[in-house]
Amino acid sequence: MRLAAFDLEIAKEIPAGASDWGRYEPLGVTCAAVAFSDNQLVRFWEGTPQMTGDECQSLVRDLYAYVQDGYTLLTWNGCKFDFNVLAQESGLYDMCAEMAMDHIDLMLMVTFSKGHYLSLQAALDGAGLEGKLKSVTLKNGRSINDMDGAKAPSLWAAGEREAVLAYLKEDVVQLQELAEFIQRRGMLRWTSRSGRPQTLPVSRLLIVRECFEIPEPDMSWARNPPTRGEFVSWMPPAVKNL
Repeated sequence: MRLAAFDLEIAKEIPAGASDWGRYEPLGVTCAAVAFSDNQLVRFWEGTPQMTGDECQSLVRDLYAYVQDGYTLLTWNGCKFDFNVLAQESGLYDMCAEMAMDHIDLMLMVTFSKGHYLSLQAALDGAGLEGKLKSVTLKNGRSINDMDGAKAPSLWAAGEREAVLAYLKEDVVQLQELAEFIQRRGMLRWTSRSGRPQTLPVSRLLIVRECFEIPEPDMSWARNPPTRGEFVSWMPPAVKNL
């Protein structure tokens, strides 16, 4: 399987602790990247101060061309977030929803199987991988050693594009390596917040459409578990067709 790991960074700064990012839409897109499983290339798209609607449309069509060329897109929470943002910014809802339904969202496999969210960092740690980039260097030589996605919008607005692109690149490269680990070991593993090792057997990587066939876990004990509908609520009904 030829995989193309995809991720994007948003333009809008989200207040610390905010849980409902939908309140702050539209979020905008500053940059995006794809890493490929069959070569070392990482391709970027970017805009200043953020990508325009036309630039986002070009991004969507480029991703669609990769799919037509035989690649399967790969994300972490792309079904609910990345493709949703891209649909809003490009206006190409049908195309974005189609790609979202037919791509591999590794987090979705966990959430639909276990009933809870999981961070990419937790999955990378469980696989023994390097993890998300924590240290980036700014134009003035100063280093930020606690880099995360929440800092990307303000750094981009301040002209620190290279720092944000370095962070984004590591995300897609690490995501690609995580997919390779899962396929090689037949599992996804992590440590719960209580410190217990967790494992999800994975016989093969599932596209989003197939994830809806996973039996729903019993989440009667949970206060506010994620619902499957919220992951595809942004999609045109005719496309998700569930």
